[in-house]
Amino acid sequence: MRKKDLIQFFVWMRNGTAFCISWFLLLLVIAHSLSHTESISTLALAKMMLLSAGGVLLFCIFFTRLFLRRWQFLPRLTCCILSVGIYECAGLYWLGFFRGSGGIIPWVIFASILFLLYLLCIGIYQIYSRKKGRLYTQALQKYQQSRREETGE
Repeated sequence: MRKKDLIQFFVWMRNGTAFCISWFLLLLVIAHSLSHTESISTLALAKMMLLSAGGVLLFCIFFTRLFLRRWQFLPRLTCCILSVGIYECAGLYWLGFFRGSGGIIPWVIFASILFLLYLLCIGIYQIYSRKKGRLYTQALQKYQQSRREETGE
């Protein structure tokens, strides 16, 4: 089981890092095209790659069963969102988006986006859980019915 979890961790790291870097590179190219900037600095690309890999690492730590074996989904999600939020704050300072203590408006926007995404994840999870619960109940009822027919009850 541990080997399977380790393999899943590295597969998620590889796939997540490739996905995030590709999307952020696309966004960076679009932003530079819209602002008519001719070049993207090597340092900016390196920072983007490092921040993307770090965010994916946090996700993998919380959602593979390699480290947190007995946690349910909601505690994993809550701790992941909090960790990623703190990590993003540090990353945004490092990239220069926030200077000094920053204004209240950027912080409210940032916190609101994180909170809305958190609520969206919980909503999707609730819908998914209800659907899986109904399927499980139907399968259990079908099994119980077949057992009753076998025993003649």
